[in-house]
Amino acid sequence: MSNGTVIYYGGFALPDKSASANRVVSNGKLFSALGYRTVFLGVSDDGGFKIKKIGENMFVLPRAKSSKEWFERMTDVSILENIIKENPDTKAVILYNSPFLTLLRFKNALKKKNIRLIYDCTEWTGGTDGSYLKKAFKKIDEYFIRNFAGRAADKMIVISSMMEKKYENHVPCVRIPPLVDISDSIWRQEKQNDENKFVFCFAGVPDGKKESLDAVVKAFASLKDENAMLRIVGVTREQFVKLYPEIKIDGNVIFEGFVSHAQAVKFILSCDCYIFIRESDRRNNAGFPTKFAESFTAGVPIITTDVSDVKEYIEKSGNGAVLSSTDEKEIAEAMRKQIRGVKQDCFLRSDFDFRSYVHKTAELFGSE
Repeated sequence: MSNGTVIYYGGFALPDKSASANRVVSNGKLFSALGYRTVFLGVSDDGGFKIKKIGENMFVLPRAKSSKEWFERMTDVSILENIIKENPDTKAVILYNSPFLTLLRFKNALKKKNIRLIYDCTEWTGGTDGSYLKKAFKKIDEYFIRNFAGRAADKMIVISSMMEKKYENHVPCVRIPPLVDISDSIWRQEKQNDENKFVFCFAGVPDGKKESLDAVVKAFASLKDENAMLRIVGVTREQFVKLYPEIKIDGNVIFEGFVSHAQAVKFILSCDCYIFIRESDRRNNAGFPTKFAESFTAGVPIITTDVSDVKEYIEKSGNGAVLSSTDEKEIAEAMRKQIRGVKQDCFLRSDFDFRSYVHKTAELFGSE
């Protein structure tokens, strides 16, 4: 018997075209385990329609093409209200990283319907692409989300302990890192190991200088080890050269470009060591790297910097290294240590499996 419907609303590219989409879909499985049906309303780059159904309980809106459309989308509650009408048993609406203005508009609309408004916060970032107006708005919006979202939402889902400490005195919070479903077939793919090379893997996009991919490539080049290979997933060689024209690319660096989520997971499962390096700043410490959750689940050793909550997982597993900085020499030495080590069989870990969070998340839908 269903406990009701939860509507998940935000700028995620369904069904699995972004880390944000993977997060909300995994959270939907978590809510399902608690007896709630989830309806997803995300975005699409396809034009020519107002709203389109792309799968069971999944709908997408066209991404805003202009500043005017973008502003109208922030304040328009009519589409949400129509979905609520079609699902009269709606118990909660979850906003995923929506602007503060949207949070206020939706809170006012839902209050009259006695529907709880939950805010899923995974980032504090004031950077964005687009017009000067949009960039200025985003910077201001980040300030309000960081400081006042906990006073406006009924409850919050947060992604890190930093966020939890910020909001928990103002609103009931549940900390949920990026989750996976280890029963999914993508985690049962046959590994493609290269017995003759030690394979490092990076998967992601150097978005807004969040990733220090240049430091990783420079450190790898300094190894001068013909028996090692660095596979970069999500970036083409051309994109890397445009971002870092001054860096000479080693012959053992392989660029895979954009691939499906399943293929990205397969590359992670098949590598000997996953590596990602990020500066320890507010943005990176407030968030939580999705690819860390996936590489940790894969059971492979991980080289990373001390950002967000990753250190507690590495210390728990004892499988990898947490670096104190993005210094290339420190990265290179950690790589050498992994190469010199004995290759071990990797086994899936359940720490980020959604089933591990069922009991904790029950608090989200409980009484105030």
